[in-house]
Amino acid sequence: MILEAALDRVNPTTAVAHLKGRMTLGMRLREIETTISDTLDDGVQKLILDLSGIEFLDSAGLGVIMILYGNMQERGGKLRVVAPGPKVLEVFKLTHTDWILTIDPSLEAALTS
Repeated sequence: MILEAALDRVNPTTAVAHLKGRMTLGMRLREIETTISDTLDDGVQKLILDLSGIEFLDSAGLGVIMILYGNMQERGGKLRVVAPGPKVLEVFKLTHTDWILTIDPSLEAALTS
């Protein structure tokens, strides 16, 4: 399944990116990274990546998440990851990025944190 993204602005400083499909190397991943990064330039201090719809994540997909994490750190903001499935969580654990990323079980938990 091709990667799809829907961005919601919850308030002036919080954005949620709902991702669905496969986060794998390719132009679509790059397009979505650019779209999300452009949103950050509009005053976002809290970025929530809803990964509940992600079926698979390769190193390129993980790289995009870590780039967004770094961008938020540079801005003094926060990145939160929501509901990664078992395959995605396994990638986080294998790469020890689960120690770096803040992972929430639900969107509600991420919004209230």
